[in-house]
Amino acid sequence: MFDFSILSTKYKVKKMGEEDAPIIFNLLSGNPLYFEYCPPKPSIESVLNDLRALPPGKSLIDKFYLGFFNDNQLVAVMDYIVSFPQEDTIFIGLFMVDIKESGKGIGSSIIDEALNVFKREGYVKVRLAYMKGNPQSSRFWQKCGFVETGIEKENEHGVAVVLEKII
Repeated sequence: MFDFSILSTKYKVKKMGEEDAPIIFNLLSGNPLYFEYCPPKPSIESVLNDLRALPPGKSLIDKFYLGFFNDNQLVAVMDYIVSFPQEDTIFIGLFMVDIKESGKGIGSSIIDEALNVFKREGYVKVRLAYMKGNPQSSRFWQKCGFVETGIEKENEHGVAVVLEKII
């Protein structure tokens, strides 16, 4: 697996662990719109669960829950699984920018750099989902060049709309 620290030239990238749950919780808590569409509201317990959450057939060696830092300030988090659902695919489970940094192009910039690295590492596409009805998520991912696959999956939170981008 490639060195995840190269995902950004502007931010320090760190693999997040249980000790980081409080700062992840603070970042997530600042984005209430996301949790209106994807409940429940964040808690330390939900962050700890997310740090360990895996799709069927994957292990923690395939999971990267990363923080993007400007100095010591967490500005974004990204949780992704390599080689899922296919070998040539990265699946982004969560990407969120600190609300104080929203609207400055930070999220688009991080995603653009990450996609370039994924491509250089031999991945062909990136897949993700957003909760149906969330206008903020839909606009952001479409702005980043992701397109709907036509797949919608019902889960415990509602309906997830699957998007992907060939890289």
